[in-house]
Amino acid sequence: MRGFGDRGRDRDRGGFGSPLPPKKFGNPGERLRKKKWDLNELPKFEKNFYVEHPEVARLSPYEVEELRRKKEITVRGSDGCPKPVFAFHQCNFPQYVMDVLMDQHFTEPTPIQCQGFPLALSGRDMVGIAQTGSGKTLA
Repeated sequence: MRGFGDRGRDRDRGGFGSPLPPKKFGNPGERLRKKKWDLNELPKFEKNFYVEHPEVARLSPYEVEELRRKKEITVRGSDGCPKPVFAFHQCNFPQYVMDVLMDQHFTEPTPIQCQGFPLALSGRDMVGIAQTGSGKTLA
């Protein structure tokens, strides 16, 4: 009968008294080398996926500022920030994304999502500050 002092005696034998099987393939990937990418050869990747919805495009600068004020959205930084959206359909998401949003019973974007979706889809960087539960993760 084994006691506490016998633990680990058969570790070098595969755990059940049999020796470990010999390695058939050595170290997989040992001959792989790191690829050196030439950035000039790579195709240019455009990060701007945002297409402004006609409803959003029709908003005047005054209307945009008024809507931002009502939703308590503050924008700072360089000019050229896209206008916020106020409905999910204005984001021009693919239908499968819209289906998930509707299945999850999302009715309208939260304030951080209103401004965050156009910024993210435009390929712009953003720092979003909002309360817990405000929808930052989805944005």
